[in-house]
Amino acid sequence: MDTDLNQQVKEIAEARGFTGSEILEQALERGVEDLWVDLVLSRYIDDEIDRETAINLVGRDRVKRAEQEVQAIEDDVRWGLNA
Repeated sequence: MDTDLNQQVKEIAEARGFTGSEILEQALERGVEDLWVDLVLSRYIDDEIDRETAINLVGRDRVKRAEQEVQAIEDDVRWGLNA
């Protein structure tokens, strides 16, 4: 493990009152959750799963935010093509 990473884990553990192992476990859980959300939203945007399935898996707010982001990108591309 990188020295900076070791130091970060140590500081977080001390500040939160956890062990280094507990901090690493929390980090892994958060990372896997983020990867899961990214996968579900990618599948939704790519029409591999329907909207209701995506909402059931990651929540309405995350799906709506993904839709807004896609719309913003599409608007930017359209604007760029017509500029």
